[in-house]
Amino acid sequence: MRTVVRAQVLCFYVWSLSQPQAYRTMGLAAMLCYLTGFRAAEIRPFHKPGITDEGVRVVSAKRKRGQEEIVKLCQWSKRLWAVVERAKRDQKVASVFLFPNRRGHPYTKSGWASVWQDAMYSFIGEFDNSIAREYEAKKMHEAAHREPRRQPDPQRHGVEDHKAPAYFSMLDIRPTTITAKLTNRDSNADDFASHADRSSSTHGHYDRRRARVAKVTE
Repeated sequence: MRTVVRAQVLCFYVWSLSQPQAYRTMGLAAMLCYLTGFRAAEIRPFHKPGITDEGVRVVSAKRKRGQEEIVKLCQWSKRLWAVVERAKRDQKVASVFLFPNRRGHPYTKSGWASVWQDAMYSFIGEFDNSIAREYEAKKMHEAAHREPRRQPDPQRHGVEDHKAPAYFSMLDIRPTTITAKLTNRDSNADDFASHADRSSSTHGHYDRRRARVAKVTE
């Protein structure tokens, strides 16, 4: 996973708002991930019934066999409300999902990954001419061969390698937002992360802080 900062997610989100619907969907989903700490597997098929008066709610997509369901509720903020309302307003088809494809169904994992990569190509290409040229070549190649969409191959197209340090995925956002909670010393960081084993996973796998700061005992 790459280390992502808030500014990267925010820039991608703001950029997406003026893009075609599929790219807006990716930007809105990225911001929802940052604000809530939900996993990518919880956001991609997010059901509208999860939008409640108290906030947005999901059942954890990750739990061990025999463990009870973990329900996570993220309370409303002005920005969270704006993101959810934009996602609802953008929909062109009736759907029970917040981020549906053109048929109103949830994206498949590979379909989502393909649209995400295309959105990243377009986003990064606006300030990196080499990526813009590579993306254009990719589109021409796909058009010439009429290849169906496939799960992205980073070695083939290069966006995820050293040439594109601005690239990030949905999986990179969750550690960033949990780290922000820990940096701010929020007392609800463990609930925010919603791990079954709570603080051991929160601190062991998601804490990306470079320095640890603590108060003296007295």
